[in-house]
Amino acid sequence: MLLPRRLLARRVRRDTRLLTTLGIRREDPARIWERRVPLTPQAVATLLEESKGNAGGSEEELRVQVESCKRRCFADSAYVQAGATIVPSLEPSVDLVLGIKEPPVSSVSSLLDQSDKKRTWMVFSHTHKGQSYNVPLLSAFMDKSKHQDLIDYELLTAPAGDKGELKRVAAFGWFAGAVGAGEALSLTGLALLKRGIASPLLDLQHLPRPYTFSSLSEYKAALRHTAQVLKEDVAAGKIDLSDQPVVIGLTGSGNVSTGARAMLEELGVEWVQSKDLPGLRGGDKIYACAVPPSAYFTRTDGAPYQRADYYANPTQYRSDFAKKIAPHITCLVNGAGWQTAFPRIMSSADLDGLIESQDRKQKLVAVQDVTCDLKGGLEFVDRHTTIDSPYAEGPGGILISTIDILPSELPKDASEHFSSKILPYVRQFTRGGVSPETDPQVRETLHRATIVRDGELTEKHAWLAPAVQAWRGSSTSSTGQAAPSDPEPRRAAEMSPAKKKVLLLGSGLVAGPAVEVFAARKDVHLAIASNNLAEASGLIRNHENVEAFSLDISDADKLEQAVSNADVVVSLLPAPMHTVVAKHCIRHARHLVTASYISPEMKALDQAAREKDVLLLGECGLDPGIDSMAAMRILDRVKRDGRRVSSFVSWCGGLPEPSASNVPLGYKFSWSPKAVLTAALNEARFKINGHIRTIPGERLLAEHFPKVDLWKGLALEGLANRDSIPYAEKYQGFSRVLESFRRLGLLSSAPLAVVPSSWAEFLRLSIGQATGEDVARVDHLRSVVAACLGEQAAETVEVLQWLSILDAHDVAGVPKPLSKVPIDNFAALLALKLAYQPHERDSALLHHSFSLAPSHPAPGDLLARDSNDAERRNDTVTASLTCYGTAEASAMSTTVGKTLAFAALRVADGHVRGRGVQGPYEREVWEGVLDELESAGVRVEEKWDVRGK
Repeated sequence: MLLPRRLLARRVRRDTRLLTTLGIRREDPARIWERRVPLTPQAVATLLEESKGNAGGSEEELRVQVESCKRRCFADSAYVQAGATIVPSLEPSVDLVLGIKEPPVSSVSSLLDQSDKKRTWMVFSHTHKGQSYNVPLLSAFMDKSKHQDLIDYELLTAPAGDKGELKRVAAFGWFAGAVGAGEALSLTGLALLKRGIASPLLDLQHLPRPYTFSSLSEYKAALRHTAQVLKEDVAAGKIDLSDQPVVIGLTGSGNVSTGARAMLEELGVEWVQSKDLPGLRGGDKIYACAVPPSAYFTRTDGAPYQRADYYANPTQYRSDFAKKIAPHITCLVNGAGWQTAFPRIMSSADLDGLIESQDRKQKLVAVQDVTCDLKGGLEFVDRHTTIDSPYAEGPGGILISTIDILPSELPKDASEHFSSKILPYVRQFTRGGVSPETDPQVRETLHRATIVRDGELTEKHAWLAPAVQAWRGSSTSSTGQAAPSDPEPRRAAEMSPAKKKVLLLGSGLVAGPAVEVFAARKDVHLAIASNNLAEASGLIRNHENVEAFSLDISDADKLEQAVSNADVVVSLLPAPMHTVVAKHCIRHARHLVTASYISPEMKALDQAAREKDVLLLGECGLDPGIDSMAAMRILDRVKRDGRRVSSFVSWCGGLPEPSASNVPLGYKFSWSPKAVLTAALNEARFKINGHIRTIPGERLLAEHFPKVDLWKGLALEGLANRDSIPYAEKYQGFSRVLESFRRLGLLSSAPLAVVPSSWAEFLRLSIGQATGEDVARVDHLRSVVAACLGEQAAETVEVLQWLSILDAHDVAGVPKPLSKVPIDNFAALLALKLAYQPHERDSALLHHSFSLAPSHPAPGDLLARDSNDAERRNDTVTASLTCYGTAEASAMSTTVGKTLAFAALRVADGHVRGRGVQGPYEREVWEGVLDELESAGVRVEEKWDVRGK
């Protein structure tokens, strides 16, 4: 049936799916400098206001969710003021997901697993060129049952100019060039200093790097000020540029070079043509030259450069850049792209020839490659650098910078620009999606940018299918399922990595969150080995990449077989068992990760592990673990800022939330009871007021810190924890009662003569062994306890009564003691009596406090020995974590289990190069783990009260 066009258009629009929820995702925490946003708060406010007018108060009114992130250039509060809702993670109701960089596969899978809702994603996906590292991401969108669309910003193009050539409508190129020019100037200043030449380009008082400014306008002002200082210093004779004028060479003709040129003009450079470069002499200025391709590309037959001919016959051209341009410039800012089959601007051989021809004293001292095409137009550029570590030294001592997220140094300005460019396309989705009524140019632009539609590759991108099939084939083959039947995908699959195999030993209190982290990685196969198969099987849920099997750790043959079948072993076993597992790991060259302190027995395996190229990584839980990692992150910045730490106090512990602390001890167990009791018996050593103090294990509970005021409303006390770091672990009163238990022998590891027949008998025998007194009858226990404890007796008797340990008769629901070892029996009793009820929640608390001082004369002494320089303690840093348990997982299991799993995945992924027995003290461990924890909602909040260097 045919209908008039207008009527048809109306019907299509009425049937089109309306966008009701827009989501802005948090960027991957691993990208620590990625602070840009796809939509600014102002853009969000505009869309919401437009939606109100269009919806007329209906249920279809637009909602905006923004994942909470304290790293963004716009605060969460700004989005709240715009009308958005801040959420820890995007909800399944979201219709359109916006981000900057490609999301982690795990975050995509998590959202898809919760709902089959049709959804559109708009990001720089880095998939449309067939990038192998992002094939798993592309595969995640390609599920017909999930109905996902993927739109890539890089492919948003529209006709421009008289010829109607397709140009990108949303890009950061101008800002990459602008920031790249700024980085190049700072890099040049440093390179000149290495040559013994001073320059205002180096003086951070005049020209800090771009990321230190809050806006583009501020940075432009700094450039203008630097130009003025340069003139004044030359006039005053402070700087002599007569022999070596500073010359900046700029290649490219697109947005990158336009942005770079704009910044150089703010610096007041004098622009010259390429033909004038050989004759330049010094003065009170910096020179710059926009070098066109015609200045260095010529045909191999000697004919001059012609643009059309060059693109038609690139193999017929060569570059003379190393001979004509490079000898006369101080710094090269490269903004010219490159493709295979085209001549390089400068090859490695070209650069070597330049360096040798000038006796390694070449004028070129710095290269800022904004294109970041490794081994591309500049063949000698072979690695990326970062904002943290902006340059590497190349041939001839040339400083080379290839930062691939330059626009992130001016995130607000870059985001405002980008947001304005994509807003018309986002708006289209809020108004009913693409339909015949859509502006044809907008419709075609979105069509060109769509890689996946309804879970299938679009026609233009169908060529990517074999790579996805091959990757999927390699994944299924590694699990024993049928590989793809198509021969071409199979050959590709053979080159793809198999699933990473992780063995998890133990299925106890903290295992659940660890399993969820591993299961979210589709390239990981997890095997849970436990002596409680029912408990382990309960952790599998519906995860296809998780299995469980029964294992008794005392079965050496079966343990060895399990270890040999894994790539990485994660042990949740009691700490004394780790060394047994570690020896199997060394024998079979498998890595091991644990949450326990590194014991002397484990440390003794260091050399053997190194010889077998094995990593035994310990202390990857909460404490130890997150506490150390958070401290290392702060210490790393302190060191980079040229400061030292004059004081460091750290508290950490797991507690019931206040409403659940309704027991005499004020404490319940969310982790191993025996581990808690054992921790209270360890020797402690720490430094306070300039003096080293050691507390023997038998005095630890008696010499506790009676009051720790860190969190409002929480009455805490502290225990010194092993070597150097005190931590708040219990509510007030816990240490006093636990000390009484120690004096009564309940925490002893020395076996009794027999297994006690009752709990009262257990108390009688334990007191007798601890005191040497013969306690004849259990009905005398109250008087015996009073005699042993004196004034502490009343409180302790009350607790013992509550524990049902003073009564001679059996207590319903409490099994009799099963061991001769007092601490084992007592831990089992506490596990029952101090267990969390289903409605109760625990908490994990962490607090670091640092005092900073200027650099100490003694090099390398980051943690200062002298604590008497109080006048220097003007700067402080704190780091705090407060995590509460949920119905799904306790705070302790979340902070320990997830930390352990994220650390193990970094090892499995090859990001940790260290070997031997290690803690999480290297950046390659702590940085990635803290980022992943933040992504999972476990955040250590830092506050820097620093007045400046």
